[in-house]
Amino acid sequence: MKKLVLLVTAGMLVAGCDALKVNLAKKDCDAKGVKMTDVATSGSPDTIQFAVAWSSCSEGAGSAAEKAATAALGAIDGKAKAVAFYTYYQDPDFKPDESSQATACKADLKAEDLVATTVNKVCAGVPNIGCRARCLTNGGTLLKDAVAVLAIGGKQASAAVGKVAIDDDRLATGKGVAAIVKDVKNLKVILALAEMRLSFETKEGVSVEDFIKGALTGAPKGTTLFGGNSMPDDMASAGGLAGKQFINGQALKGHVVTLGIGGPIANFGNHANEFTPSSKTAEVTKTNGKWIVELDGKPAETVYRTMTGMKAEDELTSDFLHPIGVDLGNGKNYTRMILNWVKDGKDKDDKAVDAPDGSLAFVAPVVKGTKVFCLACQKKPEPIVASAKAAVTESVAAAKAASTEPSLLMMSNCCARGMRLRTFRDGNDDEIKEAVLPALGKGVPIFGFYAWGELGRIQGDYQGMNHQYQQHTFVSNMVGITK
Repeated sequence: MKKLVLLVTAGMLVAGCDALKVNLAKKDCDAKGVKMTDVATSGSPDTIQFAVAWSSCSEGAGSAAEKAATAALGAIDGKAKAVAFYTYYQDPDFKPDESSQATACKADLKAEDLVATTVNKVCAGVPNIGCRARCLTNGGTLLKDAVAVLAIGGKQASAAVGKVAIDDDRLATGKGVAAIVKDVKNLKVILALAEMRLSFETKEGVSVEDFIKGALTGAPKGTTLFGGNSMPDDMASAGGLAGKQFINGQALKGHVVTLGIGGPIANFGNHANEFTPSSKTAEVTKTNGKWIVELDGKPAETVYRTMTGMKAEDELTSDFLHPIGVDLGNGKNYTRMILNWVKDGKDKDDKAVDAPDGSLAFVAPVVKGTKVFCLACQKKPEPIVASAKAAVTESVAAAKAASTEPSLLMMSNCCARGMRLRTFRDGNDDEIKEAVLPALGKGVPIFGFYAWGELGRIQGDYQGMNHQYQQHTFVSNMVGITK
């Protein structure tokens, strides 16, 4: 397995000079005076600093990337240690309908590659990673033709970036990530950006849980593994599970790019969904690999339909309305969407499968004896917004209770949440302005993206693991600077 490692410690001169400073009083605006670039900062140069800048400059991808990267790096005092970025430029000939804008995609490949090379040029030696994703920032939800850049600096900050090819041996892939970040001083966050193949691979014996175990190998207690999957090139290729990753100006497919962050910080992970759980749990009583065959001794689909009140004519969906929630035993559940089902010996794609009728498939095995909630969608926007607001409110409170200063909100938000918001109301999916900013308050940078599979800490333990790849979920990590 090939991997690339670049380590940056507090004593190394990487980048950051007076020439990169920006006058934050002068905002980049379009001809109509609409603000197109802005920056949010936190922390101290004596400890650790975070700066998130975003741009949707109408002058094109290269200009937007230059402005966002320059603003982020310019807001860091002294030496920047690392950069991460999200970007999605849409093919100008692609015109999705409003309800599908949050998930429908056809990338402008040349534009996004220009973003990557431009960010790398502005970084001038600062190691950087990124992926194709719709950006979520203090400026709101940026659905297309935008760039968001996170810069990290400070005397006590340490960082490393690298890449690992996704292998069927997911444990080895994860250990490749662990090797990249192992020398980061006071490691606290591992940001891993991948593609759907990492978590949605259907091959038996290939499990994303093995990747998680590998990535956290040797990590100090309290380290959070966070991130998710990038978007496909277009909807036609989504079935191939490929995405787009970037490292130091290089465009990749089939990789995990990772950033390890160390410093005087603590993590407060959270996850939330808007679904209504069944009044009681069902027990997994029979499985076959990634298939749940029976719940409570009956065909899994039959129990799911009964507990969620589905009508006989209602069809299951694999990416929209029908997940389960693994019971964590503390009032929390983490979400796994139904990926496949069996009827008359064939799956949803009309392929023969080795599982009986009524079986339901998931991204990783749900072991026998697991208690699950059957989750029902209310088909309205209010619970989606409320769930995000509640999660951020909890994280802010937890950070303050631990005597840390909330300083960076990292978000990996399921793109299907955006799709549901735009479906259940008229084309508005901005959870940031409605839910996140009111709960967050002022002075905390937001660096998030719409993910096609979300990776983060769960509030509990499942099979000895406190991290999971999730679906349909608002996954967040509040980074607090210790006082």
